[in-house]
Amino acid sequence: MKRLLLIPTVILPYSVPIAYFVSKPLPEDAAMVLFISILTACFAAAPVCNVIYMILARKDDARVLICDALLVKLLHVPAYVIIFISGAIAALMIFFTLPLIFMLIAFDYVILLCSSMLSAFALIKHVRHAKLLSIVTLVCQLIFCADVISLLVLHLLHVRKKRKALPPNAP
Repeated sequence: MKRLLLIPTVILPYSVPIAYFVSKPLPEDAAMVLFISILTACFAAAPVCNVIYMILARKDDARVLICDALLVKLLHVPAYVIIFISGAIAALMIFFTLPLIFMLIAFDYVILLCSSMLSAFALIKHVRHAKLLSIVTLVCQLIFCADVISLLVLHLLHVRKKRKALPPNAP
């Protein structure tokens, strides 16, 4: 049930196309107001829901929180690819290049920081299990691509460790 609070964070990178398609059938002024309202609601709801999730999950195991953070990061990958392709196309256009690229970078980092809130919370809880690995993974949360890869490696290490701990006859 707590995981439902992660929905605003998951849809945050997709908020621009959602807002565009919802507001498109309306007249121009109403469409702009609705577009900005939807974006504002998404950008406000994601961090608030993250904080509520962290409060509710403060007693959960760090491995579960790492899995949740990894799931959010993996669901953001298609949006990052689309944003990267948009930036590459914008780089080909001379007139819109600089402002559009800066806007895409800012949008990307807001999304990265919002999803990194969950990762940081999980890694702070994980520090007692593996200090160095948690600290390196925490630093990687501020770098594109490294955030997903570091969480994936940490998750796979936990899965491997869990399998070794199982008795030989267990499924």
